[in-house]
Amino acid sequence: MRTLLILALIVAGVYFYAERFGLAVGYAPFTPVFYWNYTGESFNQIRATGIRAFVKVTVSGDLRQGGFEVEIRRTGQTSPGLVKRYQGRFAEEIRYPADASLYDVIFRFKDAQGQVRMDWVAARNEF
Repeated sequence: MRTLLILALIVAGVYFYAERFGLAVGYAPFTPVFYWNYTGESFNQIRATGIRAFVKVTVSGDLRQGGFEVEIRRTGQTSPGLVKRYQGRFAEEIRYPADASLYDVIFRFKDAQGQVRMDWVAARNEF
């Protein structure tokens, strides 16, 4: 009985924290990340090399509430090269043409509630 009471208090504490401050559970890019009233930003840097290179970002998910944004830009630039916004259910592969340089991939969340799977990589077109 004592164990159930402690478990109930832990669950109530996590619920209270998630409702008040937001919560993200998971580790991108390998697993889906689950969000509960989460507002935040994730910043990743990619090095593109070679001829006909591109930055590939794959996103899929289902947000019951809030929004999700992907921004790709060359490191050091203040203006975004590409911005995509998502709400609800989505699945897309973004290919952004790149020169040999560093690129920033920024994921922004605004009051997100649901799950999102993200993967990012620099690749080359092989013909």
